[in-house]
Amino acid sequence: MGLIDALVRRIRSRGPITFAEYMEAALFDPVHGYYTTRAAIGFDGDYFTSADLGPAFGRALSRLAVDAWTALGRPPAWDLVEAGAGRGTVMRDLLAALERERIDAARAARPAVLEVSPRMREEQAVALTGRDVRWAATPRALAPIQGLVFANEVLDAFPVHVLVRTDEGVREVHVAEEDGRLVEVLRPPSQPDLRWRVPEALLLGGRWEVALAAESWVAEVGASLGRGYLLILDYADDEAGVLGRAGDGTVRGFSRHRLVADPLERPGEVDLTATVNVSAIRRAAEGAGLRLAGSTTQRDLLIALGIREPTARADSPLEQLRAASRRSAVDVLLDPHGLGAFRVLLFAKEAPSTGLRGFAPGR
Repeated sequence: MGLIDALVRRIRSRGPITFAEYMEAALFDPVHGYYTTRAAIGFDGDYFTSADLGPAFGRALSRLAVDAWTALGRPPAWDLVEAGAGRGTVMRDLLAALERERIDAARAARPAVLEVSPRMREEQAVALTGRDVRWAATPRALAPIQGLVFANEVLDAFPVHVLVRTDEGVREVHVAEEDGRLVEVLRPPSQPDLRWRVPEALLLGGRWEVALAAESWVAEVGASLGRGYLLILDYADDEAGVLGRAGDGTVRGFSRHRLVADPLERPGEVDLTATVNVSAIRRAAEGAGLRLAGSTTQRDLLIALGIREPTARADSPLEQLRAASRRSAVDVLLDPHGLGAFRVLLFAKEAPSTGLRGFAPGR
């Protein structure tokens, strides 16, 4: 029995569920969820991230980590926490770069990974073999965190409530079943406050997503962070930018690097994601005691961190080929129409906003 059968039984027993509940089950159901059972990351999977383009990404982030450690006064012990670490390659590359470039920061670091998927934890453990890494499911389990928490393409996977402006007012998308198939239906918002989250400028028939779970997670990081920083890199836009998409909504599915038109198709087998609303995330962060220290794009940040540093001339044909491959990977990371356009937010708590490459004061 697959997830669709379980969802049909659940709906027949209790009635339609919110799209957020559906997305939660499709991604994180312990038996059939995409991330818990079959997440396929990389060029031979359903999607790839910056982590799949070689060690340059982790090496660049290691320099920001050093800046954060330095800004905190170079404490003899500091936390370096990655949320949703994928296959563990970014943390692996980041720690290796720290050991090469700043051994003092590396020796003081206490690496940790926030991960809810047992399957992904296994892959991360393989990549981080031999390292003293802690794993936790929630930020609270690591509190008080003193250092840097970073999340690359994490918030876009949190479930979203989908709201629609109709002639009768704001309605929420629910998932029902017809003859064993999953279908959308509109019902009153599952939580009264949701109706007030829809901007007045949203056109009739327009869709609006609210990621309550992502906002709660950011707030939990804020509460768990004693002193330090939260770095977020993701496919994101501010409220005005999301509104500019003609109210079509941003929920989409990916399978084998192709868009899946119907997010209700093959639950548990398809990656589901939604554009992160930067404005809402900032409100949640500031409500939890964090302060925006800077905002930029992935392209500008990585360039500021020296990702395009000149390297020694390659003499052999093989080394020349390897150097060309590395340059190509960096070009993809910096593509202003792709990964380079990802939004980057840096929040601080009881920590200075200066001295962090890529985040000039007031930027």
